[in-house]
Formats: sequence, C-alpha cells, structure tokens
Amino acid sequence: NLASFNLMKFLTPAGTFDIPAYRHAVDVLITAMDILVDNSGYPTEAIGRNSHDYRPLGLGYANLGALLMAWGLPYDSDAGRDFAGCLTAIMCGQAYLQSSRVAEQCAPLAAATPLTQSIDRQGGACPGFYVNREPFLDVIRMHRAEVNKIGRSSGSDEPFSVPQLDELIDASRDCWDKALAHGEKHGYRNSQVTVLAPTGTIGFMMDCD
Repeated sequence: NLASFNLMKFLTPAGTFDIPAYRHAVDVLITAMDILVDNSGYPTEAIGRNSHDYRPLGLGYANLGALLMAWGLPYDSDAGRDFAGCLTAIMCGQAYLQSSRVAEQCAPLAAATPLTQSIDRQGGACPGFYVNREPFLDVIRMHRAEVNKIGRSSGSDEPFSVPQLDELIDASRDCWDKALAHGEKHGYRNSQVTVLAPTGTIGFMMDCD
C-alpha cells in the first residue's frame, strides 16, 4: 500500500516550499491509504489478517534530487542533508499524527489474529497497537528526539544554506510533538506510515525530473 509525493509540486512560484500544503497532503493521503487497507487483495490469508491488525502504510516522496538542484544544494552537503531530513521528518511525523487522529475518530477494529484477539482494545487504533503500546510509543519518542539533530548546516563552513531552515525545523518538531501527545491518548491506526521507495517507474508517471 504505497504512495509518493512529487516534492517539486510543493515549490511555490516564489521559490519557497509550501509547508502547510505538504502537511495537508500528508493528512489526505494517510486517510485514503488507511481506507484502502481492508479493500486490498493480499497474496495469502495470513498476510491479509496481519495487514488488518497492523495496517502498515508506505507514504513516501520522489524528485528530491530535482528540488535540491532547484535550491542549489548538493546531495553531499550538510545543507542538503538538513533539507532532506526536514522533509522526511515532517512527512513521517505528520503521518503518525493523522494516523492517531483517525484512531480517535474511528470505532474499534475487530482483531484478526490470535495475539491481538487476546488483548483488550478500547479505541480505534490498529489491534496491533494494543499489543505493543509502550514499545510503539518509545519508537515515536526516539523519532521525536532525532529531530533535534537537524540543523547542523547552520554552523557549517560550507557555502550553502537551506532557505526556510528554521521554519522547516519548527514544523518538524511540531509534527512529532503532536504525534506523540495525540498517540499517547488515542494510539495509532497504522503500525507504519512511511517508506522511501525508489519510485523509478512511477516517477515517469508523476512527471518527475
């Protein structure tokens, strides 16, 4: 269950990255992808049951290289890594936040495997969340902590800088702060929300450079 954004589509005519539109697009796609989980076909019955209980999604992006080139940032630079780190952090944090919002709004799911059937489930999170609640939240906390490592380019001697770096870092922190706080209350509808696929074939259909 995969989907990818063409990052160049979020570049405004003024040459800035549209962070609110990016976050809104994540919300829309995560909701749509979760709806697809129980309407999809799976190669075996066991995989189908597991997919129902854990509901893994694979939201990603394509055309990062073109966006880096549009901003004059080399791949192998602190600035390039900071920019890529922010875009990835926002996408993943916002996706988990939306997954938690879906869990809050939806009725509890029937468990499909013996392990999840043995656990009491009170909310609309995926049945697998209730089996792994504390380890799951620990992973979210670790992702949230890693956001604090973004921004090394601001003290670098390299002649490159990331436009909107402070704004991008603030958005990254906001996504993960909210994803954790909301998830502690309501859990998450999906055990996994993002994956960076190669997008080699669909990139042509998405008008990637």
